[in-house]
Amino acid sequence: MLMIPGPSEPEPEVLSALALPILPHYGEEWKRIYDETTSKLQKVFRTRNGVIIVPIPGQLAVEMAVANLVPKGQEAYVCVNGSFSKAIVDMIRYLGGKPIEITSKLGSAATAEQVAKVVEESKDSSGKPLFVVHNETGTGAVSPAEEIFRVCKKHGVITVLDAISSFGGIDVRVDEWKVDYAIGYASKGLGGVFGALPVALSQEVWEIAKRNEGKIHTRFLNLNVWEKAIAEMGPWGHPHPSSMPTSAIVGMGVAVDLVLKEGLDNRFRRHREVAQFTRTGLEKLGLPMFPEKGLMSNTVSVVRVDRAWERELRQQMLQKYDIMIGSGLGELSGKVVRLGHMGRSASFQRVSTTLTVMESILKDVRRR
Repeated sequence: MLMIPGPSEPEPEVLSALALPILPHYGEEWKRIYDETTSKLQKVFRTRNGVIIVPIPGQLAVEMAVANLVPKGQEAYVCVNGSFSKAIVDMIRYLGGKPIEITSKLGSAATAEQVAKVVEESKDSSGKPLFVVHNETGTGAVSPAEEIFRVCKKHGVITVLDAISSFGGIDVRVDEWKVDYAIGYASKGLGGVFGALPVALSQEVWEIAKRNEGKIHTRFLNLNVWEKAIAEMGPWGHPHPSSMPTSAIVGMGVAVDLVLKEGLDNRFRRHREVAQFTRTGLEKLGLPMFPEKGLMSNTVSVVRVDRAWERELRQQMLQKYDIMIGSGLGELSGKVVRLGHMGRSASFQRVSTTLTVMESILKDVRRR
């Protein structure tokens, strides 16, 4: 039983869809499926912006934003509060950009006031991107993206939202929050499988990519290449510049159908209630929450643990009970454990089972 911050357990209907015959990644039938899937994904993003489906891992979708929006030598802002936001800083440096870090302590998040101060102190912030990891699974903290992006738009900053671990489990409002580049995911809160992920793009992003065309040193991640494929090959059913994992995308379409059938508000309420139930249960076990109280995630709970028994707790849960929970990342390794409750695992029954097992093992390991 996967009680980790991803991948989550896929929905049974998704697994059934994966057993269907494989479709080619072009032609009339594929065009219909692809277009229907992207249209449904717009509803989860709550946007009218176009959505493309990219056959890459989440980290590469972030790198796609960097490649197109941060030409060599240009500055870009990054709200840094954990492992995944630190990775964005690395991406910008690797591609020749100049990251401006807006740092907050682990378990916390940047505030709109912090962002405003940094942006206002810059000589020229207009047209520069700012990256925010919406839901940092390494620490269990959620960033106030709406407030941050409201400040950004006052200064002409391009907004990039990594919603990989919130998409389908925590409300993301692309149009309302003025998000220019939003990254979703299939095999976390959505309940699909790994292999392809949705990206919602504003018209401004496409225009910036066009202006930067001579400075984008990649083909596959180059949005100009994608735009050309959409325009030239899209009409006959190939709106992408490469082959596609069609089964994974069919499965994602099924997952989105289930999300929309449940209703977005109902789904987010379920995640919120299960998260509160999880936090209450963990605190009863004497495991204090790691993130700040007002920033706690609804898809992953991160708690402080004793380094002396952290590894044994995880190992016994997996070996004796076939339940997997997550370890700490980076400097939090050995200091925290992470419980995912997203998509199918956002279930009172699954969380109750996990907490019962943890309680049993903790009674033993704490005595040693």
